[in-house]
Amino acid sequence: MELDRARRLAWVLCVGIVAGCTGGKQEGGTGGSGPLAEDEAQVGEGRGRKVTLEITEAFTKGTGQAVPRTSFLSPEEQITVRARLINAPNGTEDHIRWTVRPTGKHTGPAVPDAHEGKEIIFRGSSSLLRDGSRQPNPPLEYEVVATATVEGKTLEARLPPTTFIRQDEQDIVRQEYADYGTLFRPSLTQISVPRSALLNTGNYAFIVEEDEGGLQELLTQVQSEVDRILGDDVQEKRVGTRRLRPDTVVVSPGPAVLEAGPLGDTNPQGDDVCGGPVVNGACAGPILAGRNGIAETRANNRTARVEVSRLVTSAFRNPQRNRAIGSQSLNSRHTRGRALDLDPRALSVPGKDARQLMCILEAAGDRVVGEGNSFTERGAATFLDCNDVTADHVHIQR
Repeated sequence: MELDRARRLAWVLCVGIVAGCTGGKQEGGTGGSGPLAEDEAQVGEGRGRKVTLEITEAFTKGTGQAVPRTSFLSPEEQITVRARLINAPNGTEDHIRWTVRPTGKHTGPAVPDAHEGKEIIFRGSSSLLRDGSRQPNPPLEYEVVATATVEGKTLEARLPPTTFIRQDEQDIVRQEYADYGTLFRPSLTQISVPRSALLNTGNYAFIVEEDEGGLQELLTQVQSEVDRILGDDVQEKRVGTRRLRPDTVVVSPGPAVLEAGPLGDTNPQGDDVCGGPVVNGACAGPILAGRNGIAETRANNRTARVEVSRLVTSAFRNPQRNRAIGSQSLNSRHTRGRALDLDPRALSVPGKDARQLMCILEAAGDRVVGEGNSFTERGAATFLDCNDVTADHVHIQR
């Protein structure tokens, strides 16, 4: 269906672009959609016979693809273009001459770029730069010309590159992986429109995920672990307990969070008091019974929560974008849709400062992906303790 739609579009464009095109002809081609390009001439004695040269098919069929496409990945996928001659002497089709010309300096030469016969099968090549970019790459594209000489008349039919043969955006993305020589090479089924724009920090409308939905799943799991850390204070004394010493701990912080230590996440109620530091207007330590000696505070009554999705600064990055931001990792998990960078520094959370939030995020990542795959960084490659004041994000990867 996609091929037919593309060819119908090509036929419309052909009327205004390709010399010798005649709109309205519906013979030949695939699926009854007409030739992709054509030329004709009158031959014979008295010029009474019309001979037509038609380019009838142009397609790519990569490994594992059931349906031919008009786009391609260079150099892995072969491009096939076929032609025929109508009303020409037998055997003339075997001498159709083909020429394939790259469009733009970013497109490398076709291999082969010339042939003789009813069809040409060639591979593209890329001359795209690999020095990083925050802009999408242009598509690789080729002009394909077929010529034939019949009784002294030369006919020419050509496929304009703006219609055929030209990469679509999905193959432009895939081309970057081929150009960089990454270990992971995405298939078409691993390229999709992201469920959330937050997960796309690349140059294209599409993202690549080695496992479909993997980025959203990772984000959801980190959010769940952050919520658990913020909800792990311990009720040491049942609410309503009386005759307690004023310094009796009613609610204690949960386990230590990496270098940040124990972090309280409960506000005192009634006459109970905060027994630790107050950070951003909220208690970050234990809750004590206070002067009346009554336990009045219920653990984790704070309503403030960290919305992890707001902290995403980088998720999927295509190889060109990955290089542009300074990453030296050719096979970064970001390029495989398997990593998140989270920066909480601009977030104001009662009871927490930026360093504590960094530690909470790294600890949550440890629980989801293991300690070796969750770490605090500055820039693309400087590893730091989570409470280091120079840290600018937590990187979590699968």
